[in-house]
Amino acid sequence: MNIEHKVKSIVKLINTLYSPDKIKVSKSEYDDEILIDVYFSHIDDSYITNPDFYDPNKLKEQNFESEIRRTIQDFLSIKTSGLNPYTSFAPYDVHGITIDVRLTK
Repeated sequence: MNIEHKVKSIVKLINTLYSPDKIKVSKSEYDDEILIDVYFSHIDDSYITNPDFYDPNKLKEQNFESEIRRTIQDFLSIKTSGLNPYTSFAPYDVHGITIDVRLTK
């Protein structure tokens, strides 16, 4: 499966399962990585795993991003760049596609 087909499949899955406000696909300025920015106006507080985290919204973004990456891997068998989506521990794996969840305020 080529990279364009993978990106289209990922965007369709995210739109279907999560109904984001907006999805923006771009190419990184620094390497060959494809960036998929996923924007939400609200992320549920259930994604706060540490109530003492310095920025609860950032934590929600990170945890939701991890869930989306797990879903992509489980449903489409496509690995995306980032920390291990099942443990969130290093090392950082590079797979050519990066998912970035953003909370719009």
